[in-house]
Amino acid sequence: MKSVISHFYNEEYLLPWWLNHHKKYFDYGLMINYKSTDNSVKIIKEICPDWQIVDSVNPEFSAKDCDEEVMDYENQIPEWKIALNVTEFLYGNYKLLDGIEKQKYFYIPSFYFIDDKDNSNPDLNVPLHDQIFNGIDYKDKPYLRRLRCLHNSKIDYPLGRHFENFEDTTEDFVIFSYGFAPMNESVIKRKLQIQHRIPQIDKHRGFGTEHHNFGQGLTRESLFDMMNEHRLESKNLSSKMKKYLEFV
Repeated sequence: MKSVISHFYNEEYLLPWWLNHHKKYFDYGLMINYKSTDNSVKIIKEICPDWQIVDSVNPEFSAKDCDEEVMDYENQIPEWKIALNVTEFLYGNYKLLDGIEKQKYFYIPSFYFIDDKDNSNPDLNVPLHDQIFNGIDYKDKPYLRRLRCLHNSKIDYPLGRHFENFEDTTEDFVIFSYGFAPMNESVIKRKLQIQHRIPQIDKHRGFGTEHHNFGQGLTRESLFDMMNEHRLESKNLSSKMKKYLEFV
């Protein structure tokens, strides 16, 4: 059994791509709803009617509380599982998981995609991996996006569910992380809304700084400043992607 867990808040734009990709590989999905007011729930029910939707016990995106809720659910789910954000698409050789009974952990890096245009509107009916190619390779900048973990036993997450043991990085899987791609009004709205659901104590502690601009408030201007800084380091990742797209 293979399971994916994600929490969501007003993710109606990216969810169709994310769900249609992962439903091909996972037997079960658990979607944790943080009081979405858009069509997110409806979209999940339409695309993945057998997946479970639960309301979060947390009123805000407290980093510690989010992690604990995910771990509570994971401890009830057998065999393979991974927790992903809706911007994170897992690619790789899923057949490797079949037949592995001993405790196993895949620490998975990311290709971090950066739009090469300021207003990109990809075709909603075509996978993002066929439309977006510009980004940053994890081998060039590993700390830009730390590792996720695909595992078949209990695990205790560090804050944010990201790992830094880069010596254990697998090349059997990779995450296509659409942090700054596509970049359009729908994505800008999504990025700007999250800061209002992060508790002040987390901002003071420096948790989730990319969502609130180090406590100064994330604006369109600061968002584009971040993107443009990353864009300078980005390149076409088509050749790197090819290895993983063979399994699609």
